[in-house]
Amino acid sequence: MREKLISYRVTVTPPSAEVLFAGRRRRAKACQKAIEDDLTSAKQRLEAASNQKGSLQDQIAKLDKQLAEKKKSLEVVAKEESWLKTRVDLRMQQEGLLATRLTKGWADENGGTNSK
Repeated sequence: MREKLISYRVTVTPPSAEVLFAGRRRRAKACQKAIEDDLTSAKQRLEAASNQKGSLQDQIAKLDKQLAEKKKSLEVVAKEESWLKTRVDLRMQQEGLLATRLTKGWADENGGTNSK
């Protein structure tokens, strides 16, 4: 085999300013499109989140109002329960005393032994 020496010359030329500027503009336009798409998506999500927040706040206000009404009702029922327990106890005492009087009679009917 024989050796052969080949030489050549490489010339590198940088891109022209016009090509550089065009590349920058192309990349900037692509970024701008991506930002616009993201902005549109973010606005839609923000509107949906705001609507949901308002709806939830309305529901909370309604539930707070219902809770206040239920607490008032509970107070009324608790007072009525207490009053009715007292009434039932009184009526049971009265029933017991009347039963005793009906079976044993009144104190003045027993010949005056209980009266002074």
